[in-house]
Amino acid sequence: MIDKGKIKVGSKPLDDYLVSAAVMFNQGISKLTIKGWGDSISKAVALYNALKDRMGDAIELKDVRIGSEEIKGRLISYIEIDVERIY
Repeated sequence: MIDKGKIKVGSKPLDDYLVSAAVMFNQGISKLTIKGWGDSISKAVALYNALKDRMGDAIELKDVRIGSEEIKGRLISYIEIDVERIY
């Protein structure tokens, strides 16, 4: 079983990320990290909410981290949301 997957949220439609998450869970990944930077922070939160709506009690929020990191000489805010599938 694969332990952890990552989804980096960017400019794609939300449904694309939902499909990616579903595929990862179906491949046996039990832990998923959703990460969004800058303007994509709200889309990362929306992705978590959409997963929770669709999967209900089958997933559990494990951790949320916020911070900033330097990218190309600029300080960019980010959010990381750790989710675990409950079997």
